[in-house]
Amino acid sequence: MQSRRNFNSRAPKDRPLMNNATHDEHARISRVHKEERVIILAPVGQDAEAMAALLDATGFETQVCHGLDECSREITDSAGVLLLTEEALETVQSSPLLDALKAQPPWSELPLIILTSGGESRRAGLLDLAAAAAGSVTLLERPVSTVTLIRSVQVALRSRRRQYQVRDLVTQLENLNQTLEERVAKRTAEAFERAQKLRLLSAELSLAEEAERRRIAEMLHEDLQQLLVAARMQLAALCRTKDAAQRESIAREISDILERSFHLTRSLSVELAPPVLHDGGLAAALEWLAAETRKNYNVKLTVEADPAANPKAADVRIFLFRAVRELLLNSVKHAGGTSVRITMQHLGRDKLRIIVADGGPGFDPSSLDTQRTRQTFGLLNIRERVSNFGGKFHIDSGPNRGTRVTLSLFGGSPAEINLANGSR
Repeated sequence: MQSRRNFNSRAPKDRPLMNNATHDEHARISRVHKEERVIILAPVGQDAEAMAALLDATGFETQVCHGLDECSREITDSAGVLLLTEEALETVQSSPLLDALKAQPPWSELPLIILTSGGESRRAGLLDLAAAAAGSVTLLERPVSTVTLIRSVQVALRSRRRQYQVRDLVTQLENLNQTLEERVAKRTAEAFERAQKLRLLSAELSLAEEAERRRIAEMLHEDLQQLLVAARMQLAALCRTKDAAQRESIAREISDILERSFHLTRSLSVELAPPVLHDGGLAAALEWLAAETRKNYNVKLTVEADPAANPKAADVRIFLFRAVRELLLNSVKHAGGTSVRITMQHLGRDKLRIIVADGGPGFDPSSLDTQRTRQTFGLLNIRERVSNFGGKFHIDSGPNRGTRVTLSLFGGSPAEINLANGSR
C-alpha cells in the first residue's frame, strides 16, 4: 500500500492478484451467505468505497457506514463482520461503536477486521481497545493484498456462521424449554384437577358406603331384629303354656318368624355377594340379575352374555357385576319404563366388552364432570374403576336418544392385567 487510502499492494504485471478460478470460488462461497453483510467503517479517504467495490465484485454483500452512530445501528443479528480502519477507533467519538459491541447478546461475538499501519505498540493498543468490546479481532497491517483481505473476511464469516448456529441452537433450546414448561404446567394442572376429582369421588364414595351401611343396619334393626324379638317372645310364651293346642299354634308362629328371618338374611346375603357370581361366573350372574330386576321392577330386560367372556380375575368379575347392577338401576330409574339390554362380548385374548343400553330420555355426557347427582356419582365411580383396571369407559347418549354405556377391559388374572397394561 502506497498511501493510507490505498489498501492493495502492487502486484507484478505478469501475475494477477487472483486468477479467474479463485475469483469464481470466492464469489460462489460468498453468495451462499448473501444475508451476512460486511459492514465497512473507514472515515478517512476513499478506503471504504474501494473495499466495498472489491468485496461487492467478489460476491459479498457490503454496507458502508459514514459515521459511528450509523455503524452502531448496523451492528445487528444480520451483520457478518465489521471491517474498519484504525482511524475509526482513534476518534474520540468511538464510544457508541464500542458500546454497541459490548451490548451484543451472549451468543454473539461479531468479528472485527482492523486495518492498521502503526507499530507494535499502536497495534497492541488498538487490539486491547477492540478486544475489550468485541472479543474477536483480526489486525491486518497495511499494505494489504486483495487475497489477504478476502481470505480474512471469509474466515470471519465462517466464525460468524458458527455463532449463528449457536444462536439457533439457543433459540431452539429456549423454545424447547418453553414447550416443556407449558407441558409440565398443563400436566400439573391436569394432575391437580384429577386429584381434586379423586378427592371428591373418594368423599362421595365414603358417603355412599356410609349410606349403604345405614341401610343394612336399618334392615337388620327394623326387620331382622324385630323378627328375632318376636320369636323370643313367642318362645317364652311357649314355655309358659301347658295347653297342647296353644303350644302347637305358638310353635307354628315361631316357625313362620324364623322362616321370614331366614329369607331376609338370605336376601341380604345374596344382594351383597350373589353365590351365582362365584359358582356360575359373570354370564350366569348377569342372567340372575336380570331375573331379579324383572321381578322387582317389572321392566322389560334382555341379556346376551357370552360365557367365553367370563373374566378370570375374581376382582374383575365382582366389579363388573356391581357396575352392571349400578347401570341397570340407573336405567330402571331414568329410562321411563323403556326396555333395557345387557350385552357381554368376548373380544379375544381375555378381553371383554359389556354394554348396557336403554331407550330412555338420555342426557349430556359432558355434564358428568360438572354435576353432582346420585347418577353421575355412580357413573364417575365406574369410570374411575375401569381406568384403574386399564380399561375404557364410554357413554353414548344425548337428549331423546337413550343411553348406551360401554365397558371394555382385560379380564385376566391380576398378574396378566399388569403385564398387559405394561405392554401397551
